[in-house]
Amino acid sequence: MTKIKTLTGSMLILLALGSVYAWSLFNSPLAEKYGEDLNAVAFTFGIMTLFIAIGSSSSGFLKLRLGLNRVIVLSAACLGTGLLLAAFAPNLIVLYLTAGVLLGFGDGLGYMLVLTNCVKFFPRHKGLASALCIGAYGAGSLLYKSIDGAVLTAFTLEAALLTWGLSCAAAVAVGSLLTADAMAQAEITAAAPAAREYDLHSALRTVPYWLLTLMFLIDCMTGLYVIGVASNLGVSLAGLTPAEAALGVSVVALANIAGRLIMGVLSDKLPRIRLITFDQVLSLIAMLLLLFMPLNMQVLFAALALVAFSFGGTLTIYPSIISDFFGIKNLAKNYGLLYLGFGIGSLIGYAVAYIFDSFTFTFSLMAGLLVAAIVLSLLVRLPPELKAGHRKLKQEHLVP
Repeated sequence: MTKIKTLTGSMLILLALGSVYAWSLFNSPLAEKYGEDLNAVAFTFGIMTLFIAIGSSSSGFLKLRLGLNRVIVLSAACLGTGLLLAAFAPNLIVLYLTAGVLLGFGDGLGYMLVLTNCVKFFPRHKGLASALCIGAYGAGSLLYKSIDGAVLTAFTLEAALLTWGLSCAAAVAVGSLLTADAMAQAEITAAAPAAREYDLHSALRTVPYWLLTLMFLIDCMTGLYVIGVASNLGVSLAGLTPAEAALGVSVVALANIAGRLIMGVLSDKLPRIRLITFDQVLSLIAMLLLLFMPLNMQVLFAALALVAFSFGGTLTIYPSIISDFFGIKNLAKNYGLLYLGFGIGSLIGYAVAYIFDSFTFTFSLMAGLLVAAIVLSLLVRLPPELKAGHRKLKQEHLVP
């Protein structure tokens, strides 16, 4: 019963936290409010992404000092306060600090801690648990695009931000009441310990940790950049109308959720590191389509779907890979530090695109880095006990 309650609470929390990816709805109204360039307002999301990664990397350390549920409540407080203050921010600097720094940090705190805690409850089905949690996180953006869009249309910008902040903070707080700390459960702590249990210091001294970190950064750089400019690609490269290009955003959302669910389920049956290689190959194919194929709606949407599917699958599989390689006890800290690649990769991708002002150069660079990432993934060696575990899983799932 505790497992199901925790899974339910975790999905509720992550549904609310995933709402931050509906932020693009507010770029135009805020640009009009401040009389600023749209790109200057959109930079808020870049700051938010960075602080999501910083919050994620801090969550494991804060849990040791405050406890799981208190950190989740702190996440709710940062989320709600950030949006409430953003509603009345007098200028861009205050907006950057409230919606960028405070909201992003609070979102990262809750995301990493809730995800890794929930995975610990399902050691035999880590991929499925991760898929459900990250799927809920992805669904949050779709849900709040509808909610925020409706409130923006019917009421004011301030009312939309206030509604968003209050509803999400309440959902996270309620979810915290349902969520139990996995490491406080006797049946989990009494289970047979992993053959490889690393704290962060020990993990940092291994080659696989750094290979996985670099791969994760490249995967996130590609996924976040392409998904972020999906609509712009349709207009600039494929000659689509704004209405046609907007369909690409829906393609991205659906493919992203599909990648999270499908790859999560597969990761309980197949070697996870090889699934990461597969995801990287999909992204590489997408880059080659964007670089060398005459772009029309069908080709563009196919490329966007490949990147979004790959990116969703990558985010779902990585928590399980880190627990496979370095144990489950310190998952929040070990995965949290690696997750900095999410924010850093996003900033690098957008910085390259801004500096060189060329889709062709940006996609060429990403294609080259993806080739390097594929090679790195082939160099990562599975621990012997992980190979044995996958052989057992295959027998359980494939033998009639």
